[in-house]
Amino acid sequence: MKTIIILLAVILTPLVLLSQDINGKLGTDGQFIIRDTNNTFISVPQSSGYLTLNRSLTLPNTTSSTLGIIFKGAFRFLHNYGSQNIFLGVNSGNFSMTGIGGNTIVGFSSFISNTTGYENTAVGSNALYSNSTGYLNTAFGTHSLNLSTTGYHNTAFGSYSLRSHTVGNQNTALGYASLYSNTSGSFNTAVGYQSLFNGTGGNQNTAVGYQSLYNTTGSYNTAIGYDAQVPNTAGSYQVRIGSHAITYAGVQVAWTITSDKRWKSNILNSNLGLNFISKLNPVSYSRTNDENQKTEYGFIAQEVEEILKGAGVENSGMLTIDDEGKYELRYNDLLAPMVKSMQELNMKCETLEEKNNNLEEKIIKLVQMQNILVNEIDKIKSNDTYIKEVKLGVK
Repeated sequence: MKTIIILLAVILTPLVLLSQDINGKLGTDGQFIIRDTNNTFISVPQSSGYLTLNRSLTLPNTTSSTLGIIFKGAFRFLHNYGSQNIFLGVNSGNFSMTGIGGNTIVGFSSFISNTTGYENTAVGSNALYSNSTGYLNTAFGTHSLNLSTTGYHNTAFGSYSLRSHTVGNQNTALGYASLYSNTSGSFNTAVGYQSLFNGTGGNQNTAVGYQSLYNTTGSYNTAIGYDAQVPNTAGSYQVRIGSHAITYAGVQVAWTITSDKRWKSNILNSNLGLNFISKLNPVSYSRTNDENQKTEYGFIAQEVEEILKGAGVENSGMLTIDDEGKYELRYNDLLAPMVKSMQELNMKCETLEEKNNNLEEKIIKLVQMQNILVNEIDKIKSNDTYIKEVKLGVK
């Protein structure tokens, strides 16, 4: 009987041990320590429960969804899947990447669609979320470059910067929601809160300042300053410095205007001259946004438009009408008509001078003739007197 009991004990003891947890309870102020003779490697004090590592934590390279990953709850949190990649953040990165690598990604659900993109940097929740093959992109901020798939060389700093961007290249966005709506545009630069916010596919725009070029969808536009907007949001090749609120603009020297013949076509003599200039109505005024109400001098653009129409000019760069229907006048274009009017006045003066010279010559001739006649009359008078004296016996 004893033999049977002993055999049962021998058989059952390993089974019992296999089914048990390793469980130890620390006493008050006690510690769990793993060490050798001279070094402590791991310690857990009962008072705090914090695990202290006195050596490095080594993980194998991540080669699958179950190897070399630190999890936060049920979600992957830190891994280096691929070649020379770093992924930090809940669900950042994926396990379908086949690209060269060199990506650095920090943030919740960032970079999860990438397949072959390489050398990208993303920091922020959902940053570069949709990137598939794009490369050398930099995204800092929540949802920055969120929808970008194949674009490359893009830089987005600020939450929601380049948020809707998909395929455009070499854009730079700095500021919250800068270039937010851009989808396919390239070579744009936006610096400032919501700068180039509604631009979709425009290219090579430059916006610097809070909400500058906010609704612009055209290309090759430049705006500098708070709320600086070009006249036509769908137009291109426009420049604006400052908002409608500015009351002073100055530079140390005069502006230089491009004027080379090679930049011009359809060159004709000006059809605007003295007749046009004489109809202009010079006025004085104060600007509604000028708190000092300083007096300025100029013209009313709508009046100039009517005079231009009267002269048969319908499509003049002298006038610009913005998207709100407000008029702008390019005073530089008045210079040529002014010079033309001066030339016309000069021609009239020369004609009058020629006529005056002719009249002077005629007057001189008349005076000469008058002098001759006077001399002749004097001679006749003298002869008459002599004859009378002879008849009277005086001579």
